[in-house]
Amino acid sequence: MTPKELQRLCKSGTVKGGFLFFGEEEYMKSRCLQMVKNAVVGEGDDPFNHVRISAETPGFMERLTDQVCSLPMFAEKKLVELHSVNYNRLSSSDSEELLALLASLPEYEECVLVLYAVPGEFDEGRLPKAPSPLYKKLSVFVQCVHFEHETPASLNNWVCRHFSAHGVFCPAHIASELIAYCSEDMFTLSSEIEKLAFYTLAKGEKEVNPADIPLVCCGNSIDGAFAFTDALLGGKSEEAVRLLSRMKLKKERPENILGGVVDTLSGMYLCRSLMQEGLSKEEISKKTGLHAFRVDKFLKATAGKSAKRLSRALELCMDADLKIKSSPINDYTVLDRLVMRLCRI
Repeated sequence: MTPKELQRLCKSGTVKGGFLFFGEEEYMKSRCLQMVKNAVVGEGDDPFNHVRISAETPGFMERLTDQVCSLPMFAEKKLVELHSVNYNRLSSSDSEELLALLASLPEYEECVLVLYAVPGEFDEGRLPKAPSPLYKKLSVFVQCVHFEHETPASLNNWVCRHFSAHGVFCPAHIASELIAYCSEDMFTLSSEIEKLAFYTLAKGEKEVNPADIPLVCCGNSIDGAFAFTDALLGGKSEEAVRLLSRMKLKKERPENILGGVVDTLSGMYLCRSLMQEGLSKEEISKKTGLHAFRVDKFLKATAGKSAKRLSRALELCMDADLKIKSSPINDYTVLDRLVMRLCRI
């Protein structure tokens, strides 16, 4: 099944059974998961009938079985999501138990189950001619939805449509410039499009000016640094882990990832400190050389965060930098630990 076929299924209101979400394109994967959720339990929060289970929790198979086999509460259907399963290393007992549960899904029509695999957790083999053994087994019981990267042409069209949804016109050649400058990653592009559209409208214009791209957007060299730092300071550990995983998959050097976080934190700390001294946004921009839009972004990101907390975050980053340069610990492990520490300060 393709993502578009799944979207049509969601719109028809006939979502049922089990699904396996796998592939490299996390943006469309998360969007489709939201569409499935809305189709099954509605757009509001429903903690009783929308259950998210992590394989990192001991006894997750028992909890998964209990949830699939239990009836929804005061509703027609329920949605159960299973995350953080490394299917490539799943024990034989867990694998057999999971397959047995999937085989029983037709008996529990009230439950929709989504097995959500991030890149690296599931090896599908070489589709369509040589699927992996596990893919063959799972596909008997669930609909496998492959989220591949968009083609350059379709990604370009998507960027233009995304701008249009914000009330801004973006010619195709400027969309290509934005992709080349930022990233082909749709999560990153979505964030950068939102910023650039806001900036364009704030200037009283309706069409993207390519000269604004380097002023407003994060280039490939600092791809995701602001979103990553914002997630860390916001205590959004799952979001931070997801962003870090994406940077790992791109094989970004740990020191570059950490450098992006330090640069972003430094900008936040500097802007907040100058604001507390009584300087206006315009004066901060002039004093620091930062574009006014970036000053505004840094200040909004530090709302509710004390200077002491930002300082402590920088100290933790400096400690991580020292470990990367002098410790035998794997560099990415240092970053994993930093994520947990920063999300708790």
